[in-house]
Amino acid sequence: MSDFGEHYVRGLGTSVRNNALAYGYSIMATSSFGMLAHTDGPLTVLHIFMFVIGNSLAYAAVNALVTRGFRRRVEQEPPVVMALATSFSVLSISAGVGATALLGSAVGGWVAWLLAGLISTWLFLSIGALEMALSRNLHLRVADEAPEER
Repeated sequence: MSDFGEHYVRGLGTSVRNNALAYGYSIMATSSFGMLAHTDGPLTVLHIFMFVIGNSLAYAAVNALVTRGFRRRVEQEPPVVMALATSFSVLSISAGVGATALLGSAVGGWVAWLLAGLISTWLFLSIGALEMALSRNLHLRVADEAPEER
């Protein structure tokens, strides 16, 4: 491969590695917002803020949980594990959007917007963690060397 080609592939790898989780979350949150706007009817300023609050609270709660009250650092997975795990993110994204569809249809109103933010974020993060753990396990089973050495 040419020198330019190698650097291009490195650039793609860096872009994907540094943006993969945020990209998946952005897709899930945006799609959930659209789903609620569709299933719950007219959008209000209160609905938007309930969605923001729900998403923010869920993210903060998971962060506090995994860091044990913001006192412990959580180690990162190696890039090859993250690459595989985020390739499966259609599952965590779909779970969040699916839960939002149910809440928008069944509950409605500002409560649906608050709960959808909370639950879709929690599902995305929880299933994303499962995708990560399963990807690491798969790497350990099929690879000839540990993921940290790749």
